[in-house]
Amino acid sequence: MPTVYQQERDSDCLLLKQLSDGNRFAFDVLYKKYWTFVFNSAYKRLNNVSLAEDVTQDVFTQLWHHGGKQGIKDLQSYLFIATRNRVVRLLERESKYRLVPELLDHLKGLSESADAALLYQELKLAYEALIANLTSQQQLIFRMRYLENFSAMQIAEKLNLSPKTVRNQLGKISHKIRAAMFMIPILWLCLSCF
Repeated sequence: MPTVYQQERDSDCLLLKQLSDGNRFAFDVLYKKYWTFVFNSAYKRLNNVSLAEDVTQDVFTQLWHHGGKQGIKDLQSYLFIATRNRVVRLLERESKYRLVPELLDHLKGLSESADAALLYQELKLAYEALIANLTSQQQLIFRMRYLENFSAMQIAEKLNLSPKTVRNQLGKISHKIRAAMFMIPILWLCLSCF
C-alpha cells in the first residue's frame, strides 16, 4: 500500500499532467495547495511580505507556463528550488541597484580628499544623467521601485499597468544602467587608494 507521501506525489503528478494540457482547475488546486509553502519559503529569506508575494507570483506564473512540460517528479522540491532561485536573482538585482547610491554615499564620506570630492561630483552627475535619459514611465517606475521601495505588484496597481509590463520595464532599466555604469568596479578600485 502506498504511503501518504507517495499518494501526494502521485496526485501532484496527475495534476501536473493535467496542467500540461492547459487545465486551469489543476493549476488552481496546486496553487491553493502550495501557495503558503512558496510564500513562507520566500519570506524566510527576504523578510518582506511584498517581495515574498512577488516571488510567489513569479514561481506560480512559471509553473503555469512550464510546469507541466518539465517532467517534475517531486513538486514540493521543485517549488522550493524555484523559490530559492527567484529570491537569489531578486537579491542580486536589488544589490546592483543599490550599488550606485552606496558608492555615492561612500564617496561623500571621503570628501576631505579633493580627488574623492571630484569623483563624487562626476559620478553623481553621470548617474543623474543616466536616470534622466530613461523614458518618463521608466523614471517613474525606477523612482517607485528603488527610491520608494514599492514592489512590482504595487507599482502595477498604482500605475494601472500589468505586473509583467512593470517587470519588463525594470528589466530594460536594469540593462540600461548596467551598460552605462560598467565603470563602477574601476571606481571601487580607485577608492582603495583614498
